[in-house]
Amino acid sequence: MEKASKVMYSIANFFTWIVVITCVAGIIVFSLMLPGIIPNTSGASTTAQLIGYIIYLSIVLVVSLITIAMVRRAKADNSSKGWDFLFIILGVLGGNIFYVLGGIFGLIAPRN
Repeated sequence: MEKASKVMYSIANFFTWIVVITCVAGIIVFSLMLPGIIPNTSGASTTAQLIGYIIYLSIVLVVSLITIAMVRRAKADNSSKGWDFLFIILGVLGGNIFYVLGGIFGLIAPRN
């Protein structure tokens, strides 16, 4: 079960990297829309809305990078079951079923 947990965490990490890449691309695009380098076709009618999108994407980016770092610790051998419980919660809050499954498999796996 511990191996299944690591596989689920790896799959979840793949999708988290996609979120990171999307956030970086969004930050770049919205930053280029601010001065008018790219035409504003996003539906954001004000500069404040564009800045709000950039702030939102920046927060999601930071949380995703922290999650990736925590997954590396959780996948390590002899890690505590607390990491698995944390990823069940993060999986439910973030809507990533692979974190939930990885956490469940990690909790029921026997540890030496």
